[in-house]
Amino acid sequence: MTATPWNISGTWVEACNCDYGCPCNFNGFPTRGNCEGVVGFRVHSGRHGETSLDGVTVLVAAYWPKAIHDGNGKARIFIDESAAQPQVDSIVRILTGQDGGMPWEILAPTLTELDGPHMAPITFDEKGEKTRFAVADIDVQLTPFTNPVTGEEHEVRTVLPTGFIFRDGAACTSTRNTFTIGGQKFDWTGKNAYVAKVEWSNA
Repeated sequence: MTATPWNISGTWVEACNCDYGCPCNFNGFPTRGNCEGVVGFRVHSGRHGETSLDGVTVLVAAYWPKAIHDGNGKARIFIDESAAQPQVDSIVRILTGQDGGMPWEILAPTLTELDGPHMAPITFDEKGEKTRFAVADIDVQLTPFTNPVTGEEHEVRTVLPTGFIFRDGAACTSTRNTFTIGGQKFDWTGKNAYVAKVEWSNA
């Protein structure tokens, strides 16, 4: 089957159980030996074939028992209820790697259990390092780091020139990061978080 061309420009968010900066970005292995967290994105502009993806919002709660590349992960996918069915179908094809393209052609094969997509109202209050995203039992509030001497907020960035998810991300932490996957409840408040502008496609 010929892959449908797609592209997405938008905002990416993530909050996980790793310590600040998330060593998965540098050496592939998570701080605590496994990976648990929530990721998501809002499409500012994008297309999948003839379908516009503008404005679509997606959140995914995921868990891997070891490093992500070791596989056996499970995930719950939420798509904002405002999305039309053609947009939902397109997003599912992208997330499951059926049409190729980074980062999903790498991430999708690491999942062995996929729950969804669930259609629900998603909160995505885009405010840089203070972004909040929530749906159902997922609730994440990002917060910037503060200078330990002055108490003032200060910017910390991670630059990955060949990064396949983001290439320039604002590193931050969370004042809230709670979610459930397959009956397992997680709370990784105060751990790693990122927000970044992304450009993805299968070109």
